Amino acid sequence: MRLEIVKAGINGEGIGFHFRKPVFIDGCFPGELVECELTDEGRHWRGKLIKILKKSPRRIKSPCIHSRSCGACPLMALNYDEQLRIKKQLLEGALYKYCAYEEPLDDIVASKETFRYRNKCSLPVFEKDGKLVNALYCKDSNHPTIIQSCLIHEEKTEEIRLAILEVLNRHHLKAYDRHEKTGIRQLVVRAFESSAQAVLVTGKEMISKEVVDDLKKIDGLTSLFQGINTRHNPVQLMPEKLRPLFGPEKIEIKAGTYRLKLSPQAFFQLNRRQAERIYEDVSNMIRDHKKLIIEAYCGVGAISMYLHDKAERIIGIEVIEKAVLDAEENAKLNHVKNAQFLCGDASKLVRKILNREKADLLVVDPPRTGLDEELIETILKSKISEVIYISCNPATLSKDLKLLEQKYRIVSIRGYDMFPNTPHIETIVLLQKLNS
Repeated sequence: MRLEIVKAGINGEGIGFHFRKPVFIDGCFPGELVECELTDEGRHWRGKLIKILKKSPRRIKSPCIHSRSCGACPLMALNYDEQLRIKKQLLEGALYKYCAYEEPLDDIVASKETFRYRNKCSLPVFEKDGKLVNALYCKDSNHPTIIQSCLIHEEKTEEIRLAILEVLNRHHLKAYDRHEKTGIRQLVVRAFESSAQAVLVTGKEMISKEVVDDLKKIDGLTSLFQGINTRHNPVQLMPEKLRPLFGPEKIEIKAGTYRLKLSPQAFFQLNRRQAERIYEDVSNMIRDHKKLIIEAYCGVGAISMYLHDKAERIIGIEVIEKAVLDAEENAKLNHVKNAQFLCGDASKLVRKILNREKADLLVVDPPRTGLDEELIETILKSKISEVIYISCNPATLSKDLKLLEQKYRIVSIRGYDMFPNTPHIETIVLLQKLNS
């Protein structure tokens, strides 16, 4: 059947309509006419692309050799201006659908780099022709696509990843065997400028001294860890406890004028330059000096560093203990004396703090699932005059805003392109308490 693609979906797929019902088709874009085959007639129809009959004038040839098989960057075959236009529409659509927000939005803030921006990779390890390779599972399948090179990884990240694989293959190491519970399961690399930190997630065996000695010779690989994980289908492969193989425990990076140290388990934004822009914009939103700022989901304390001169005190909250220790070290490293960091559940600790004192501003940067009911209830019952919500998921953001609008008004919303060539959007929302 023929179908006109009229808009993009939240996963970067094209959407057409058949008998007024949406049909989701991977590999096509708004403005295209396609021939497709209906494959699923559930709540939403899915279509299999057979042929593009009329191409969008904004379509370009993807520079990635894995584009058709990988699926991780579904917008890579569009020019960048069109990518930003689609992301703005996706954000507007979510805001209207879930909280009836209709105010016009500013354009999405573009990323300075559209390729080579991702400072970290976490890729499973497979075997092909007797050699270890990295691969990603194709969308909606169990079929891995071998990743020879990735254009969104920073060059240093790619260099270290390939060099580690070369050493592992030279020593004839094997991929993970779930029956024997041995072998290499995942390779994690985080690289900045001239230094890199890597983790080998493995089965129950120890990495030999001979392999470690060879890995030490990789130029720029400053530290290496082993994490043992033999669980079947774990949600996260990276275990909480890691065995250091060589090098310092933490990698040091620069974010703006601040120095930050990161443990392997600690989260840090994958597009550092765009993260710096977000942190600066969050700081600029704060017009007057605060007595107390609470930052929930603070990670290694990067935003707290940027905001330390905006308040008498800052309290950061993070559930991962290693990240809290990093945040405490980062405060000392940057001579920030008014920041305190607590380890625990954000909802419970925010409520505990507000039971004993008043906070002027709450900054939240939750995971994709958004804020939980307990924290939203705490915010609504609080006397916090302003909330800055940093989100990586327009849908959960919009649902949370609908609830928060009972007591807060939306002052501003701005979208940021943290992940070019993908449909993902980072958003900052400034909320102000009604009648405050």
